[in-house]
Amino acid sequence: MRGGCLRRRDRAGKPTQISELVKRNTFKHVPFACLIHTLDPRVRLPWEGQTCLEAFWILSGCVVGSLAMGVQGLDTEGFYRWALGDLVDNRNRGIFAEWIVGQALGAISAGDVRHEWDAYDLQYGHIKVEVKASGRDQSWKSDSRSKPRFDISPRTWSWVVETDELIEHDPPARIADVYVFCFHVPERATNENVRDPASWKFWVVTKEKLDNELGPQNSVGVSTLDSLATPVQYSAIRTEVDRSIISNQSA
Repeated sequence: MRGGCLRRRDRAGKPTQISELVKRNTFKHVPFACLIHTLDPRVRLPWEGQTCLEAFWILSGCVVGSLAMGVQGLDTEGFYRWALGDLVDNRNRGIFAEWIVGQALGAISAGDVRHEWDAYDLQYGHIKVEVKASGRDQSWKSDSRSKPRFDISPRTWSWVVETDELIEHDPPARIADVYVFCFHVPERATNENVRDPASWKFWVVTKEKLDNELGPQNSVGVSTLDSLATPVQYSAIRTEVDRSIISNQSA
């Protein structure tokens, strides 16, 4: 035994610590059944010099550690499929819209994690971006199409993740600098067309324009958005956000 845990040899004959196998999620390759069936101190394992009894206590510690690390039988990819597999669902489609806007802006870095109750959805340089999504079709069955609406309610409170601050707004206020409204166009939504950026159209509207034109209004429809901004395709989102901010600063 070296380094405090059992070692075995890999395919190249190089000794490998079992603790390292656990970290690499390869513990399933250890023949654990031999510990159950051959708990005889005289029987030796193929690892370096350890009897089954010695191995039992060593591997028991490794199993506890591996359970703590969440590698025993939990398929996190399966969780993602289970939780987010239906992109037509309103909540999932809204989260997906945040993600594709983040991709268009280059605002999501490797390792970034979405925070449900953050004051705004994306940080694009120094610009705070709020993403709102809607569509013609819903995940529930209906003979008629719903009328798309987007929430633009001013907030009385906001939470800032970076500082863990809960801020009161009196009077209520819109927090983001820019709003990107995402409309899923197809009459019949599917996972495939939700994933296709060409199936969406987008409006970019500054906070100032919403405040000046709509005041404390809580929601907005497609016709009103058409009067506030020209809809653009996915490839033009970044250019339109840049243009809106520059135009607003020079106004």
